[in-house]
Amino acid sequence: MNFSERRLKAVPVLIAVNVLVFLHTMGLIHHPRFQALYALSAWGLEAGFWWQIFTHAFLHGNLLHLLFNMMGLWFAGRIVERVVGTWRFLGLYFAGAVAGGLFQLVFGGTAPLIGASGAVFGVILAFTTLFPQAQVMAIVFILPLRLRARTLGIGLAASSFFLMFTGLMPGIGHAAHFGGCVAGYLFARGVKRRLAAEGRSPFLSAPVHPRYPIEANPRNFPGNPG
Repeated sequence: MNFSERRLKAVPVLIAVNVLVFLHTMGLIHHPRFQALYALSAWGLEAGFWWQIFTHAFLHGNLLHLLFNMMGLWFAGRIVERVVGTWRFLGLYFAGAVAGGLFQLVFGGTAPLIGASGAVFGVILAFTTLFPQAQVMAIVFILPLRLRARTLGIGLAASSFFLMFTGLMPGIGHAAHFGGCVAGYLFARGVKRRLAAEGRSPFLSAPVHPRYPIEANPRNFPGNPG
């Protein structure tokens, strides 16, 4: 089956779960006891709350936080899932969430972490690595810029790395963003090697087909989901 013929399964389900969790936890998300149980923190893991490594990635602090993450998941994830399949895509999503969480624990300070940003940055970096020449529209400091996917990926990873160590723009999980970038890049490199071995890799260097592109609706693609 051609990748463009695959039905989306994981992306709509993940978006629905994130939205439902947000609606269910709107009155609880900033409560200290709730965060102690479900947001990711080093002391929470030490206390045996191992599920935090996953639950933090389905919690969002406000509607804007949720909106940017889900936009990134939809516009990059629908392409990536069609290339790699549903189960591998789910593996990518949770690998980005876990890697982002671990990077935040090591490099991001002691504040509890919530948000799907690590997972979403992993999906976006997978897209930019698989389709480096695709034209996308990124929102950079409220300005829409058309650029190649490779440039977007490098920009996201570099800015996350810079902000992770400089402490600028505090209160944002920059280390989680960078950890997700690393996971997404490594995942996509593995996919490209597998497809190259099967003789199916050349299309990954070409712009995305107009039937399923991000550039089909470029003004909606977020450059830096919250």
